[in-house]
Amino acid sequence: MCGPRSSAGISRRLVNALLGAGLAGVVSGFAGAVLAYLWPSGRAGGGTDLLVAPSGPVDPAGIGPGESVVGRCRAGKVLVIRSQGELVGLTATCTHLGCTVTWNAASRQVECPCHGAAFDLRGQVLGGPAREPLALLQVTVEQGAIQVRPSAGD
Repeated sequence: MCGPRSSAGISRRLVNALLGAGLAGVVSGFAGAVLAYLWPSGRAGGGTDLLVAPSGPVDPAGIGPGESVVGRCRAGKVLVIRSQGELVGLTATCTHLGCTVTWNAASRQVECPCHGAAFDLRGQVLGGPAREPLALLQVTVEQGAIQVRPSAGD
């Protein structure tokens, strides 16, 4: 025998088993959080062409001249801009590192707030670290709601 047992009766084997179970719990919790972050969102609008914001379907009349809105649909995160009376749709995820782009009406550019990439209304790169353009999407208004589909050229 290597030594006396403690009076509580806890063995080294039990302590190792408890520590192993705790470590397994931490690792599986971390892995679950990573998978939940990377998994596509199941929110409303995720499986349809209908553009949906957190408050519900996006009303095209609510987008004034030079204004924009970001919503979700089957195409992912989408930026819709009203320019010269027309609705223009672009993917709202920057091609550099995935930040959500915004419309700057003053400069008439789509800009990434994270690293300064800039795009024109056709999604083409104007400057910054992004090298790939934003995808141009087909935007239509059907039954008073915005529908977004991949561009005919894609």
